[in-house]
Amino acid sequence: MPAFTNPASRILSLALLTVLVNTQGWFGLLIFLLPLITLFYQYPATGRQAVLLARRLRWFYLSILILYLWFYPGTEMVPMLGNFSPTIEGVKQAVLRITSLLIVISYSVLLVQLTSRDDIISGIQFILSPLAYFGIDSNRFALRLGLVLSIVPEMMANQSLANSQKKSRNLSDVLDQAAGLVKRADEQSSDYEYKPVVVNKLRRPGIIDILVPLMLFTWLLKVQLH
Repeated sequence: MPAFTNPASRILSLALLTVLVNTQGWFGLLIFLLPLITLFYQYPATGRQAVLLARRLRWFYLSILILYLWFYPGTEMVPMLGNFSPTIEGVKQAVLRITSLLIVISYSVLLVQLTSRDDIISGIQFILSPLAYFGIDSNRFALRLGLVLSIVPEMMANQSLANSQKKSRNLSDVLDQAAGLVKRADEQSSDYEYKPVVVNKLRRPGIIDILVPLMLFTWLLKVQLH
């Protein structure tokens, strides 16, 4: 059975999915959810990692709810409250946007967990290789980004153990922690203890590796043209 194994194809598909998912209604999201459920069933440990990351963003979901419920135009849910009433359309859009975000988070976790660091770096290098014609060193950027991606999960695990009894109570704390985590990972990527990086030669893409990003790109192009 053909497998979706080419790292460049995986990364490109995730990028296209991230853009496309925000243009979809419930039917479009269902199309993305079906393979996601299958993957979570096939890789339960990775599914638990995605759930754990999603739970860390609960205050961010609350901010989305507030923004859409009270600032999205539409029919008032409680007419007697007037302008202070949330809107029906706002509720629908808030749930839709949160679901879209959860889909992107889940596929991102799957990519990082099921693709080795070296393969991620190789895939990024391949995708950015055309930048060499403009004098941009894509290899160095890909290497640094790949190292950050490999360090962040480990630092998250260490931080989780250290702060197991300390929980963030507001959105700003969560965002500050996330920003600080990525910043520290970037700063430490040069001297952090990691395995030597081996830039693998990309495997020849199979039929699935070609069809998945091609279908996503065609779908996105159709959305933009309409």
